[in-house]
Amino acid sequence: MSRLSILLPFHNAAPTLDAAIASIAAQTFADWELLLIDNASTDGSPAIAHQWAMRDECIRVITEPVIGIAHALNTGLHHAQGRYIARMDADDVSHPERLAKQVAYMDAHPEIGVLGTRTRFATSVEKSSGMQGFVYWQNAILSPHEHYVKRFVDAPLAHPTVVFRRELVERHGAYNTGPLPEDHELWLRWMDAGVRFAKLPDALITWNDHAQRLSRTHANYSTDAFFTTKARWLAKWLHRKLDGRPVIIAGTSNICRQRARLLEAEGNAISAFTDVRPREVPGFAFIPHLRLPPSGEAFIVSFISQRGTGDLIAEFLASRGLVEGQDFVLAA
Repeated sequence: MSRLSILLPFHNAAPTLDAAIASIAAQTFADWELLLIDNASTDGSPAIAHQWAMRDECIRVITEPVIGIAHALNTGLHHAQGRYIARMDADDVSHPERLAKQVAYMDAHPEIGVLGTRTRFATSVEKSSGMQGFVYWQNAILSPHEHYVKRFVDAPLAHPTVVFRRELVERHGAYNTGPLPEDHELWLRWMDAGVRFAKLPDALITWNDHAQRLSRTHANYSTDAFFTTKARWLAKWLHRKLDGRPVIIAGTSNICRQRARLLEAEGNAISAFTDVRPREVPGFAFIPHLRLPPSGEAFIVSFISQRGTGDLIAEFLASRGLVEGQDFVLAA
């Protein structure tokens, strides 16, 4: 039985699949099994997968006819035998020392449940500054605390970089197959249960961005799908954490108000809004940003989503003695 099971789902990935598999076969860590999950492919990718399986007994091909990466991953989890589970995508490339470094870290840090790595960004999309900025943001998040407090901004680590403990699936459940971002929902659910996340400082995967990548094309990764998912887990966390403190929303734009309504729909009452400029929000009090309550008296949820603004908001609130994760959270 291998120590590590690698789940690599694919759907019509013939142009990239061979390189992805080859990058696993070239790993310096040798105690692995690679599960290639054919998710109803209709191109030449199943033939590529079976050719690799015939050459290497550590590689198996599994079929999942229901299209959807969450379905494919859950099928892979059902067949996986390893103590650790690693993820890999059919359009990315793992660097040779990736798995050796991750397994060594997990062995040495039993308190960590999920471990990612930094990524090297490559793209064939002409206008990719948004995705590149997202990768830079992810790569800056390393410690368990940083992953925890930034989890409501976006997925704080790249799905194809992770290694996690198999026991977490048994304790906290596998991938949600609903119309939502399956990786971010899993991270939010596991963090809510107390699982600690971390990231290695090395860039150990080349994350290949292209126009057909699911995160660009599928409705499960739309802005609405992300915010609906985040609101559910943010509301659950706030119910436990507030201890009677009022919720103040940072941001008065129409988008911020819409996102605040998602929280209200999950049972969180909104007390007031705040912003750098006075702006009436019908039915709610407005608190100027320079008059926000001190630490421990309220909880601020920032839904302001302009690029780079989140860090400035966090710096401003911290300068007033408020603690991220204790008195405020960024959620956009």
